[in-house]
Amino acid sequence: MTGPPHSADFDDPLVNARRAVNVSRFQDAWTELNRLPEPVRTSPEGLLLGAMASWRLGEFVRSRTAALQARDGFRARGDTDGEMRAENVAAAGAFALGNMDEAERGFTRALSLADELGDDLMMARCANNLGNVAYYRSRYESALSFYRLATANFEKLTFWKGFAESWLNSAIVLHDAGSFEASREAGARAVEAAERSRDERVLGQALAARSEAEVALGDLALALAQATRALALAQLHEHVVGEADALRILSVIARLRGQADHGEAFGRRALEIAQRVGDPWRRAEIQRDLGTLYAAVGRARDAAAAFSDAARAFDALGAESRAAAMREQAAAANQS
Repeated sequence: MTGPPHSADFDDPLVNARRAVNVSRFQDAWTELNRLPEPVRTSPEGLLLGAMASWRLGEFVRSRTAALQARDGFRARGDTDGEMRAENVAAAGAFALGNMDEAERGFTRALSLADELGDDLMMARCANNLGNVAYYRSRYESALSFYRLATANFEKLTFWKGFAESWLNSAIVLHDAGSFEASREAGARAVEAAERSRDERVLGQALAARSEAEVALGDLALALAQATRALALAQLHEHVVGEADALRILSVIARLRGQADHGEAFGRRALEIAQRVGDPWRRAEIQRDLGTLYAAVGRARDAAAAFSDAARAFDALGAESRAAAMREQAAAANQS
């Protein structure tokens, strides 16, 4: 038997959208917001909820625009907590769109406000986000340092979703640094924490990170099982970025198993998602791996084109060393 609705529910016209965001029903949240009167929908709180839902749906331009408007609205009325939360979401939008300078400024500002307010959870989130910026710029030690700060705070707060996210990010950095056993261990911790959080979107991401470590260590059967499950979870929960990641890893696995046609199909599906949502980092990673596939089967012209596109995308992100490596690969393909 249920009791009467709480009176606060009647006072908060955003209650349904807020609840939908809190339980990761982001399309439902967007639908709820669009049913509301414009003054409610365009209030700082409404804009921030819309920005959060849009980010999770892969609508990064819409998310960043709404978050910046929310930030300015919160700032105008002296709401430091609201400004902090909106600044973090706006920076996340800039990050997804490849504007690393804006993202770093935004996350740093949000971290400063969190420190001022004594908000340990937001400090952990900002540290995790700054770790991502450092990783994109190949500053691996700095990235891992930010992730250690984030995991320590998340663990202290028993916030297992964030704890899982920081460990899966550590797994990715360690993989890129060539520390594959350490990456596998970090990925295992991410999966365990994601299971404790009961957030299947994060579990899918953690499985993808773990899968990539298994690929590097040569256990393709286990990697395939993990990446397949990661893809299913991403699709179930409409997590488009997670879907692209899982498809990219499945493409790599197919190539290593001698299934070039399947590998190309997975890679092309992943690339379509990255291009649709305007994600230059994933576009670069996918084109890098497609270039490797094309080179392996003697399609030199296609390999050169893919590596060149990856270089342009990395350049746009300020990832200079990665862009240079892709240009070298493109030149090698043209000479073969």
